[in-house]
Amino acid sequence: GVIAANLNSSNGNETNGLVPAFSTSTGGPAQSQNGLAFNYQYDSCRTPFRIGLDACWAHDNRAVDYVSKTSSFFVPKGAAGIVDGYELNGTEKPQYPDSHGGLSAAFIGPAAVGAMSSSTNQAFIDEAWGLLKQNQMWCGGQYYDESWTMLSMLMLTGNFLDYTTL
Repeated sequence: GVIAANLNSSNGNETNGLVPAFSTSTGGPAQSQNGLAFNYQYDSCRTPFRIGLDACWAHDNRAVDYVSKTSSFFVPKGAAGIVDGYELNGTEKPQYPDSHGGLSAAFIGPAAVGAMSSSTNQAFIDEAWGLLKQNQMWCGGQYYDESWTMLSMLMLTGNFLDYTTL
């Protein structure tokens, strides 16, 4: 419900799925200490991964609809064309453009996991995999980006455990 409330014409993101890092439950800006909180950035880039799990494992229609939106935004860019930050309307707003070629596994890996819900996205997923396996997309910081490299690779290979089934 909160994601749906955040995808609206006022935010300019009703079709791209880019959610803000922090917001009110009705889709408005929340108070923040930095100017990036109402953009798609390092706190919100994980959303396609989390909702992608629901799309892949539970085939939840809301999840599939959401990752279809993020995939329609990211897939045409290609994995190497994804930057580490966007305004909600899709305008690029990279946070660390001069670090590690501007590539962040925290953005690319979750976008690839979200794309797993449709077989038409396989070329994008393969491209993302090729970048992830190099383990060098660290523009957001090595620890954070390496963690998202591993989590994304586990899910992309079918080795991420679904603890709800154990």
